Amino acid sequence: MALQGTIKDFGLPDIFQLIGLQRKTGILTLSNDRDKETVTVTFENGMVVMADSSGRRLEDRLGNVLVKQGKLSRERLEEALGVQKQTLQRLGHILATSSAITTRDLRDALQVQIAQIVFRVFRWRDGRYLFNAADTVDFDRENFVPMSADFILMEGIRMVDEWPIIEKKITSFDMVFRPVVDPSLIEVGAGTGPDSSSSSVDARGASATGKIRLGAEEERVFRKVDGVRTVQAIIDSTGSGEFEVCRTLFDFMNRNLIAPAGRDRTVQDERAEASAAAPAAPGYAVAALVSVLALAGTLVQCGSPFAVTGLAGVLPGTQDVVKDGVLQTRLVRLERAIEAWRATHGRPPTSLDDLVKAGLVERSYLFDPWSRRIRYEADASGYRLSASDEPGRPGASVDRRGGR
Repeated sequence: MALQGTIKDFGLPDIFQLIGLQRKTGILTLSNDRDKETVTVTFENGMVVMADSSGRRLEDRLGNVLVKQGKLSRERLEEALGVQKQTLQRLGHILATSSAITTRDLRDALQVQIAQIVFRVFRWRDGRYLFNAADTVDFDRENFVPMSADFILMEGIRMVDEWPIIEKKITSFDMVFRPVVDPSLIEVGAGTGPDSSSSSVDARGASATGKIRLGAEEERVFRKVDGVRTVQAIIDSTGSGEFEVCRTLFDFMNRNLIAPAGRDRTVQDERAEASAAAPAAPGYAVAALVSVLALAGTLVQCGSPFAVTGLAGVLPGTQDVVKDGVLQTRLVRLERAIEAWRATHGRPPTSLDDLVKAGLVERSYLFDPWSRRIRYEADASGYRLSASDEPGRPGASVDRRGGR
């Protein structure tokens, strides 16, 4: 029996969760009228094994990325495309068997490109979905490692949470950045990067020795920043995912290692940077916590899809625990939005509605899982968020005082 509906009624995290838990095999078709795009995601036993997009086919994307990475010449790509038309074989198979690229290059490129297609749909605000179950599906079993629904959910929710903040500074993939520091000062070191809790980099991006320590992946991205390449060109040339590259560039901007290219800085650029200049805390460590809690939260909306005859509810008897997790997720997300607001305005917002108007959170975050409005108090010394999961029972809270 097909599962279908709209993304507004039943979100993508819930769809992936359902297919993963039920270990379904089949094809999920997602369509977006606004962008005129259709994405298909293939599942086998609840694992993602293939994805493609009508906007830019996987094989077209795969070949172009390999060329831009310097792993494949344009001539060899054209030859492989000619063979593909005659034999109808997969482009990756043709390239690997003809030794045009290595098997490892193909596997790495496939993993990144399929993941990007899947993760991009998590940013859709509307659209339709249709899942058709099947006994078997076709995919490149030799060169693609299936991705679990749990992994997709964790990464997808993390991206949805962090993209709005990143987009305050990186407003378009057509943006061009230039290095602010001398590239000769860059050195590769372990334990650095946006996910690291300890770093020797000061506010200017330099260590006490005058060297700028970057992780290996960070250094690879930094070397592509030359005042000429666009963000999209950097993504293509590194072979990394869009989110990973943009998050690294965002971190570089916060550390004053790069800046938008061009002699003139527009008012819009300055406002975008000011709006996104949230303090490092709670940082990416908390973002990881948000992802875990949000994953639990996706189980809450188990009404619509499980109303289908023959399907039982997910994890019965755990509703209170799950709702507690959703409450914690919303409090942490609100805290991050308040800190972003305070970094721009020098004070906490007057009310949580200000965060919604500024586009920092969705309105649903202003209410707890029991549909009660989350309480917010602010004064010159800081602010307090609080909520209770039952009437008369103390609940979770966030209290930030002393102008942190």
